Amino acid sequence: MRALLIVDRLFAQHERAMLGRISIGLLDEGIETRLIVPDLGEAQTANLGPLVPQINYKDKGLSFTLKIRAANIIRKLTADRSLDQWDIIHAYGGQSWALAYELAKTLNSALVIEIWRAGLIPRAIQFQKHSTVECMFTAPDRSIEKAATAADARLPIQVTPWGVPVPASPRSILKPNKNISIVLQSSGRDRVGCTAAFDGVLDAIAGNENIHLFVNLHAARRSGLWARAKKANALSQLTLIDKIEEQRDLALNADFLVYPDTIHEQRSLLYEAMGNAMCVIASTTKQSSCLIENQTAAIVHQASRTQWASTLNDLIADPDKARTLSVNAWSHIRDHRKVSTHIGATIDTYTQLIPVPS
Repeated sequence: MRALLIVDRLFAQHERAMLGRISIGLLDEGIETRLIVPDLGEAQTANLGPLVPQINYKDKGLSFTLKIRAANIIRKLTADRSLDQWDIIHAYGGQSWALAYELAKTLNSALVIEIWRAGLIPRAIQFQKHSTVECMFTAPDRSIEKAATAADARLPIQVTPWGVPVPASPRSILKPNKNISIVLQSSGRDRVGCTAAFDGVLDAIAGNENIHLFVNLHAARRSGLWARAKKANALSQLTLIDKIEEQRDLALNADFLVYPDTIHEQRSLLYEAMGNAMCVIASTTKQSSCLIENQTAAIVHQASRTQWASTLNDLIADPDKARTLSVNAWSHIRDHRKVSTHIGATIDTYTQLIPVPS
């Protein structure tokens, strides 16, 4: 079996590590893959290594150029060992759907589409109604699958839970006589929610030079966080990190992860943080079954500045409670978010569309 994994710009920027894991995992199971990624320029497009062959494509263009762009991809594929037959086209990211569909029609392939955020469900329902190729949808979390089934029980969807590597034992956070580190991860699209969490964290750590806050640069720019920190005289406690998903080692060694926008999309960074025994404070449990209130995470239901500050203050003041949440998170991810489970579920989806001869 052969599968083309096509990703859009946003997905390529945020989930490169996960794409590498799934590509190599499929290869280990005998499924030949090619990763089709947007040409992001030399500074942003990184090769995942010789085991993950990669083809770049132009993701900008009017709708009538889809056939041309699809033909260019196919030309590159056939030039690469003359491979012109592909069984599965697997699309990651909403902006890749149209091109993936064109490839599936041209190559007479089955189509798999990842619904990585609940906001794509209405679009998936309409897509399925008009599709002329055999198609199935996948969801990285059961909560998204339930929402999709509730919207349309006829939508063919299967859970392929994203998996992440987990250390053999949990690390200890909030060590005595050590500075405390906090990572705030947000897309910044929900400016009100993002700034409420940011201001709440600043209130909780105000005047404590032993606590440092790291924020992804994109969210800071989108929501104007630098100016808010300057106004609060907190710049000495703030560091902005560009492309935090690509520099996870730094983020994953922090004590706390403040995660204000889980309603938007799945991010493997959340699961890696939990798997690395960080104490997670999140705004909702709606779109991730791994966020279990008072077991694997602290949940802020009324996402106001005061609630964020109060929740973080309580955990800083009670490090044993924070450590319990962090260890529970590590245990849950270890048991329920294995990379092998993700790969196995993906293969199961493929074989439902393209049965493997016995």
